Amino acid sequence: MQKNLLRASAVGAASVAFCAVISVSQSAGAAQTCSGATSNSRIQSMPGAIPEAQLNAPVCVESLPEGKVRGKATVNWAFINDGQSDLAGKRFTSFKVTTRLESRAPGGADAVVHSTTCDLTATINANAEGSYTCLTPAAILDPSKQWSGDATVVYDIEGDAKGAITWQLTGSPLMS
Repeated sequence: MQKNLLRASAVGAASVAFCAVISVSQSAGAAQTCSGATSNSRIQSMPGAIPEAQLNAPVCVESLPEGKVRGKATVNWAFINDGQSDLAGKRFTSFKVTTRLESRAPGGADAVVHSTTCDLTATINANAEGSYTCLTPAAILDPSKQWSGDATVVYDIEGDAKGAITWQLTGSPLMS
C-alpha cells in the first residue's frame, strides 16, 4: 500500500514537472502549427530499477522571418521517481529523432524538402527530465504549396534485449 502511494505521488509530481517542460518548449517568436499535445505521448516501461519514462514529442512546421519555413520536433521527457528508482543509470543505448520538413502541391502527395537526425542519447541519459528540439534547415516558403512537419523517433532501451523501437510521430497539420 505504501509503495503504491509513493508511486502515485511520484507520478503526480513527474506529471506536473513534465507539463512545465512542455509549456516552456514552445518558441515565442515564430508562427507555428503543431500536432496535438496528446497525439505524441507515451509512457515507456524500463527494465530493472530504471523508472518509467514519460515521453512527449510535439511536431511542428514553423514560419520564420524572411519568407522561410522549417520542421521542428521537440522531445520532452521525465523519468518517474518512485523513491526506489535508479535515476543515474544508463537508460538508452540509442535515442534519435529524425525531423522532416515536407511540402505538398495542390492535389499532390507530401515531398520531403529537408530532413535532420538528432542524437539525444547522451542528453537523455544524463538528465532525469528535459527537452530537446530537433530542427530542419529552413526552406524558402512557396505560398502555392502547403507545408508540414513530420518526425520519427528510434530508440533502444538499455538492458531490455528487444532492439530498436520505432515511434512514428503524428505530423503537424498543414500550413498554407
